[in-house]
Amino acid sequence: MSTLRRALAAALCLAAACVAGPAAARKNHPIPTLDPVGTWRCVVYGHPAFGDERVLLDVNRGGSVRIAHLENGEISAWFPLRGWEIDNAQLTFTDSRAGRSYEADLTRATLGGVWRTPTLLGGWWCSPATFVPAPIAENPKDEKLMPPLLPTLTATPVYPLSAIRAAKQGRGVSCFFVDADGNVVQPEIIELSDEIFRAPILYALARSRYQRWPADEHLLRPGCRSFIFRLDPLTGDASSE
Repeated sequence: MSTLRRALAAALCLAAACVAGPAAARKNHPIPTLDPVGTWRCVVYGHPAFGDERVLLDVNRGGSVRIAHLENGEISAWFPLRGWEIDNAQLTFTDSRAGRSYEADLTRATLGGVWRTPTLLGGWWCSPATFVPAPIAENPKDEKLMPPLLPTLTATPVYPLSAIRAAKQGRGVSCFFVDADGNVVQPEIIELSDEIFRAPILYALARSRYQRWPADEHLLRPGCRSFIFRLDPLTGDASSE
């Protein structure tokens, strides 16, 4: 009987391993749930001193990507970027002209993520466009695709007392959407120096408001904000922005 029990236990362990093995593999190799192919209206956010950029991205099934910038109220002609690749649900492509490498997690509900240069880091966030893109030599025609987000209330995050006691400083970048009523929805943290600052950033976004627009014009517009938490080394005063 003991031999039979041991054999049965071994069989159960083997079955459990067979089930756990693929599950572990799926965890280590996430499956993309977002198809990046299509035309997107995006905000590209960097250092506050530079402001944000509103761009169009056109991601093609064959692996090519092109970008058009909103400059002085007009949308530029399409500019080709280095082709996109997907590895472990991570989309990457490069803008050689700006020296930026773009990354996006395709397990998210929307297209967006971070961009990097050798010295800078920023975020980008997109919502689907609803027009047929122009040929490469032409300009996209719809200049209403990327109207600017105009803040009416920009809430400042509260510096956590526990961070002050621990003399912690930090920064974060959050990207989100704004609905037609000017409310921030679906915020995600795409860069964060310390988890202690996550809750204050999300609470500040929830209290922030933007100028409303007609509900029939693009229900969700993408946006990003950078947050900085500083301690004055002389006075010990804490500030956040």
